[in-house]
Amino acid sequence: MVFLTGDKVILRDLIKEDIENRIRWETLEVEWQDWDAPWENTLDDFEEKAFRERMLNKLESRKDGNSFRYSFEICLNDNSKKHIGWINAYNIDNDYTYTKKEANLTIGINIPETSERRKGYATEAWTLYIKYIIDKGVKDIYTQTWSGNYRVIGLMKKLGFEECNRIKDKREVRGERYDGLTFKLNLNKFNEGLKGLI
Repeated sequence: MVFLTGDKVILRDLIKEDIENRIRWETLEVEWQDWDAPWENTLDDFEEKAFRERMLNKLESRKDGNSFRYSFEICLNDNSKKHIGWINAYNIDNDYTYTKKEANLTIGINIPETSERRKGYATEAWTLYIKYIIDKGVKDIYTQTWSGNYRVIGLMKKLGFEECNRIKDKREVRGERYDGLTFKLNLNKFNEGLKGLI
């Protein structure tokens, strides 16, 4: 089990008890899906049995402590250790499109628990994960969103991400067109702001 510990949150490997929360966030408490790729998320597409099997397989194929983690669960660093979301990484190619091949590492975050937002948890979780990625030798870190996701864009800029690609009107969300955005981390800006974050 790998833990990354901050003042407010802990990032840790998935445990079996997390699976019910993840299913609840995919089926009942789905407000977060209005912001994280809302053009992808529909309840009709979610297959609980397949999702549960995928999560259980992830537990069974757990890597050793030195292996790179493409995801961590986010928990509060208090007596409750409440599970509030997850952080993950995926790859995009040089055209900023998702790929299964090893390419440009891109990170994302979800905190479905609405009562746990605007408390600095996402900022600290991203900071911990970015430091972890850098320590693993990754030099270029990207993230993606859409132009209507103002809160996450603010977080990205706060951490030192700079826009590197914009595709005009790429996404349709709730009947309106938005630009698809890709950001790349400016390590100098990230390091300058680090003292104030953790």
